[in-house]
Amino acid sequence: MEHATSAQITECRQLVEDEDNAFATNDYGKGLRLSGEFHIKLAEMAENAPLLTFQRSIVSQSSLLIAMYETSNNAHCSQDEHRELLDAIEDRDKEKAVSLMKVHLEHIRAKLNLDDSVASNDLHVVFSDVLKNKAS
Repeated sequence: MEHATSAQITECRQLVEDEDNAFATNDYGKGLRLSGEFHIKLAEMAENAPLLTFQRSIVSQSSLLIAMYETSNNAHCSQDEHRELLDAIEDRDKEKAVSLMKVHLEHIRAKLNLDDSVASNDLHVVFSDVLKNKAS
């Protein structure tokens, strides 16, 4: 939070907007990818290399889990939660940011059904945008 620049916050706000648009047009794979990019950008703002490495690893793993075990068609993070978190970062309100992140992570966990069969086995949907972007 201490290292976040206005440009980084603006970039994150654009990711949230792009994520909204992707889910609004039923582009699930792109929306999920953008949500992951948002979380990685948060780690980049921290200027903490071990945290960034961990975040990159956990985002790819959690995106896969969300794609497979999400209980509804609404598998994305709440953009309102993302916006509130960015507001707290911009305001340098560490307590609020930590509290919001805890709630956000709990909401993500609560939407997963890890007890039953896989909700979706179409991993192409999740990874198609990644493959397209690497080819570009």
